[in-house]
Amino acid sequence: MTIIKYRSDIDGLRAVAVLGVVIYHAFPRVIPGGFIGVDIFFVISGYLISGILYKGHKAGNFSFKEFYARRIRRLFPALITMLVLSFILGHRLLLTNEFQELGRQVAAGTLFLQNFLFWQESGYFDKAAELKPLLHLWSLAVEEQFYIFFPPLLILLWKKPKFLVPVMGVLLIATFILNLVMSVQNGVTDFFLTPYRAWEFLGGSLLAWWHYDRGHEEDAPLYREAMSFAGLILLVVGLTFIHRGDPYPGWRAMLPVAGTLLLMEGGRGAWINRKILSNPAVVWIGLISYPLYLFHWPLLSFVRITLGEVPDFWMTLSALGITLILSVTTFYFIEQIVRFSSSRWTVPVLIGLFAALGMAGLLCMKGILAPRSSSLGFDEVVAASQDIDYFKGYSRSIVQNYYSLYKAGGSGPKTLFVGDSHMEQCAPRILEVIDNGRAGNRGAIFLTKGGCPPIPELFNGNKEQGKNFLTREILQLGLTPDVDRVVIGANWCYYFNWGSNICSIHDRLLCSEQGRKEAMESLSEMILFLRGKGKKVYLVLSFPTNNEVDPLATVQRSLIGNFSIKKVRFSKREFLDLKGSMSITQQELMNRFEVMAVEAGAELIKPMDALEKNGEFPWRDGMTPYFHDGAHYTASFMRKNAMFLDKLIELQESQQQKQR
Repeated sequence: MTIIKYRSDIDGLRAVAVLGVVIYHAFPRVIPGGFIGVDIFFVISGYLISGILYKGHKAGNFSFKEFYARRIRRLFPALITMLVLSFILGHRLLLTNEFQELGRQVAAGTLFLQNFLFWQESGYFDKAAELKPLLHLWSLAVEEQFYIFFPPLLILLWKKPKFLVPVMGVLLIATFILNLVMSVQNGVTDFFLTPYRAWEFLGGSLLAWWHYDRGHEEDAPLYREAMSFAGLILLVVGLTFIHRGDPYPGWRAMLPVAGTLLLMEGGRGAWINRKILSNPAVVWIGLISYPLYLFHWPLLSFVRITLGEVPDFWMTLSALGITLILSVTTFYFIEQIVRFSSSRWTVPVLIGLFAALGMAGLLCMKGILAPRSSSLGFDEVVAASQDIDYFKGYSRSIVQNYYSLYKAGGSGPKTLFVGDSHMEQCAPRILEVIDNGRAGNRGAIFLTKGGCPPIPELFNGNKEQGKNFLTREILQLGLTPDVDRVVIGANWCYYFNWGSNICSIHDRLLCSEQGRKEAMESLSEMILFLRGKGKKVYLVLSFPTNNEVDPLATVQRSLIGNFSIKKVRFSKREFLDLKGSMSITQQELMNRFEVMAVEAGAELIKPMDALEKNGEFPWRDGMTPYFHDGAHYTASFMRKNAMFLDKLIELQESQQQKQR
């Protein structure tokens, strides 16, 4: 069996892979398919690591201990350096909830389970992904998971050499088919989990077997030149024409995988491999590709977290410049020294440091270790952003697989509250009145669904909401003898203006004047029907909303760790003067609701009138925000301040006299 010599062109391929990933992450429009660099890495890894395994088995001196010790020496020095830097930056720049999330990512990273963590949370291309400093470690987790199972499998196959290639071929085909199926069924699973990526490593592994078994000459006959050229074309097509919106990996991953295999099969003698991939500058980038990959994403992520999700060109370029400096320094003064150290303590020390980082991650995740922002009073901002448990202490039932049903209070007459998340945010005050005994034996029923305006016949996006929900469940509950009050509320300003493109009635969007008219008529008919059955009906108008008062959005910070709160003016007049998609202002919309409610016999609840002070909507008290996000108040604020809701559940005067 021929032993493969060092191939500078493979380091050149590493350079192509890392540059594709880095440029894509920094400037996605320049190389829209740059993320396929990870697939190139997987194929190269399968090729090189399998070559080491084949060599060890052929010589009869393969050792699991030595194999994993080499992996630790190769991976841990730069990885530990990057994690320590991330901790330092996180402590300086992050809010408490962000620092806890960083700790969770570190803990998962030290167990090489990062891909499972992000698989459970979201997709790689989600907007929030750019704000996760250690997201990129998912690929390292996939690689190490593969090398937990592959070496033992190879030992078994080595005892039956004639089965080795067929078995690996079957595994390659099987995992590729799994990848194709999963790319249609669940793209996030296909992207993050090892079984659907294994075929990429196996492709490199089979090529390594081919080269070790038959040798790979220096010469470059015409067919190898053609292979090399075809491989380059496939990579260029993949980098250029694959986009983040495409299902991936799926069949599209064949482009980088096949392209990499063809370039490696082309050999060192092919012109592209010899002149381009083996160029000293390209090879040098390939040599530092591992620390370059490790450092670039955390730095870009911290810049985006600190300065905004779309930092300017020069700031992004500066982050890449610092990435290069850190990568070069780490490669020459940490990675190379530690990797080739002769000390027997090298591996135990690396394992100990790695474990210590994992423990530090757990302490951060549990809140035992806190960031600098915590001592500056910004924990109140974080607490507000998490204060959305409107039904704390109450259990939920599910109606028709979509809608939440909560019940509270006594067994006497009941108030039915129906609507979306804006109705849900009324719950803390209603529950406060009940808990204080001011509702007597009255009870409350909440039937709600976030994003679902309570308008009969309305269809919201692709959800089975609207007609069935209202005509069957609301009216069924509303017509029960013990329900004497029905309260209807929603974020009307959103559905009839900002979010009108997702709502329709009778196939007419609410962004149209006719759709708006028919929706109000449908709501009016329901109110009239309930009134005809002897029910007292209340219509809750819109609450004020403003993305600028989102508590996390109000935090200003700099790259040197300075924190402050933005000065935001939340004017009632300016909010009501805002126009929606059909040039109707919020004030005009509220006026139409008032007229409709009066004509239908409903009593109005006007949150904006109750919450304003001197023409402004107060949005914080010192460091304590009143809003959970830009569209909802915190549960704490509503519990203490939404007294205008009390009459919806309190005993009426005649009932109070009877109780006395």
